[in-house]
Amino acid sequence: MADDETRQAFQVQYVGENPDDHTMDVEELGPALIAFGKMIRAANDELNQDKARVRVLVASDFEHRCFHINFEVVQILKDITDFLQSNHVELAELLKRLGIIVTGTAGIVGSVFGYLKWKRGRKIDKVAEIKDSPGTLVLKIEDDNNTIQISKDVFQLAQNREVLDAVEEALAPLQNGRGKTIKFGTDEVRMVEYRQRDVEDIIASCEDGGPILVAEEEPQKTRTVTGTLWSYGPVFDTKAQNWRFLYRNKPIYADVRGTSIARDAIARGGSFLNDRYRVRMEVTPPTTRDGTAHYKIIEVLEFTQAEQQIAMELKKPRGKRRGGSAQR
Repeated sequence: MADDETRQAFQVQYVGENPDDHTMDVEELGPALIAFGKMIRAANDELNQDKARVRVLVASDFEHRCFHINFEVVQILKDITDFLQSNHVELAELLKRLGIIVTGTAGIVGSVFGYLKWKRGRKIDKVAEIKDSPGTLVLKIEDDNNTIQISKDVFQLAQNREVLDAVEEALAPLQNGRGKTIKFGTDEVRMVEYRQRDVEDIIASCEDGGPILVAEEEPQKTRTVTGTLWSYGPVFDTKAQNWRFLYRNKPIYADVRGTSIARDAIARGGSFLNDRYRVRMEVTPPTTRDGTAHYKIIEVLEFTQAEQQIAMELKKPRGKRRGGSAQR
């Protein structure tokens, strides 16, 4: 296997009413197999764009008491350096988010299949990002106080029309009454099972899966405050737009262009450590989680110059006496 290629196997089982019947109508099987390929490719395109492509391979196993299909997905990276340095989803994670590979920590809506089953065709009234949990959304059902948290990637895939169409096609063999259960997983131990009732809920959600806009958090507004600033270092440049101060015992940079602070300081010979300013200023919250607020001084209410050391002429040390004691 090449360095830029990864593989992941998974299994799908279509279980009919008669467990001893290992046959499946070719007109049902063909579209279902193609649907898995469409689903995985659409998910890869949605999350990885043009950074990687996938191929879906299949081999059937008739030894199980069902129609059992072994898939192998191959993900080929177009540029491994670019792929690793950018936001990307590796193959195993991609299949987990679809719900084809099952993990014990995924949660009830940790995958597209799980989310569509939970949704049951109901309308989503509101979608919002959780401020303290990047990459997580909270969803609210219309006319219901029922809310749930979901990965942003899973929700994004569940809004993709190609993914939803492929999900419907993959479940088609269970819609006509011939099958009763479909299972996904990597082995017999770790398989997730969807029965006919679950399939009905998933299909209903696919049919109602139109795009939903994620509500952006209302940005915090700029506010005007009155505060005390202490000069944090000497400044001798009148062209400096932002000066450094201590505000509430923390260093900040404040825009002084709308005031005479710089001009007055230069007239005094400079701005020195611990010069005190009582000001009115605008405080704008940061636009990113790890950003810093923006401070702009709009009026100086009071100024107190820091105490300066008084220049004093030092006394010269007294010289030593020459010679010994005076003779009597």
